[in-house]
Amino acid sequence: MALGVSEDNLACAIRVRVLQTLAALENAGATPISNRDLQSVVYLSNVLSPVWDIVPVEGSVLKTEEGPRSIRFESELDNCIGLGLVVVDSIQADEEVGDKLSASFRLAGRYAAPILDVIDAFPDERRTAAFLNEIAFAFVEIEPGLRDDAAIADAAWTNPSISTDRVVKFAGEGSKTNPSFNVTEAFQAFAPEGLHYTPAQRLDLYVRLLKRRVNG
Repeated sequence: MALGVSEDNLACAIRVRVLQTLAALENAGATPISNRDLQSVVYLSNVLSPVWDIVPVEGSVLKTEEGPRSIRFESELDNCIGLGLVVVDSIQADEEVGDKLSASFRLAGRYAAPILDVIDAFPDERRTAAFLNEIAFAFVEIEPGLRDDAAIADAAWTNPSISTDRVVKFAGEGSKTNPSFNVTEAFQAFAPEGLHYTPAQRLDLYVRLLKRRVNG
């Protein structure tokens, strides 16, 4: 799956990513998951894709005060709900924005599992699933009440040259750099002599860094 594909193919790619992301979060014991936390995971999985040499399905996001929000992901999440592949577990008032509602989601395992089995038959998708599992298991180490803040502590998101209501570009046309990926690359410079960090280790180190930042 790559940037620059047709709209139909992009929609399909993001729908696959919806299922893979929720499956990874389920494996990590993080479902049902609120829409705020889910959007945080989605953003991190896109911005950190290069760590695993994976092309993100989305290479930019609008920088808002509420944090990253992928409209495309939300649209395909709604489609998956309509198809019976994802369950809305609960709906309640948003604790941070009083006039909005917040939902939590989980996979409809009985119906999603056969589709995920087909997806996993493709080597590239197995690699993506492994990457998303690493993201999910690192993400759950952040305290539940702070998980939605992880994305807004990210290096690309906090880039001072990008002001609120501007687009944060970290891949594809118009992007010149990915600060988040650059941070993961810098870890190697501080590694003990003879130790070479794997992509999984660099990913874990980066999410641990975010955890320290959101914990204050």
